[in-house]
Amino acid sequence: MPLRIRHVSESEAPKPPSTRKGSKDLAAVKGEMLKLGKGMVLEIETGSEKAVRGTKTLVTRAAKELEARWRHWHVGTKVFAKPAQAAKRVVRRRKKTT
Repeated sequence: MPLRIRHVSESEAPKPPSTRKGSKDLAAVKGEMLKLGKGMVLEIETGSEKAVRGTKTLVTRAAKELEARWRHWHVGTKVFAKPAQAAKRVVRRRKKTT
């Protein structure tokens, strides 16, 4: 069956939901990331093993929006996250050529 495409005015088109569950969860994770104290780790209980992947994706998206690097891992149904340490800058010395 071919696609039927048509142009409709903005007033005729249905409005998208203003707040979705994902954006509420994302805002909650970002808020907790900002509140996290030094030396602490964020623990998120997902409730099921199927939700672990989505939660880790949520942590990654929140970190990107905050322009920070975070490490995350899981154990069972819990997801843990902490700010990543800054990478050490390694200065390579040039080899002398004779």
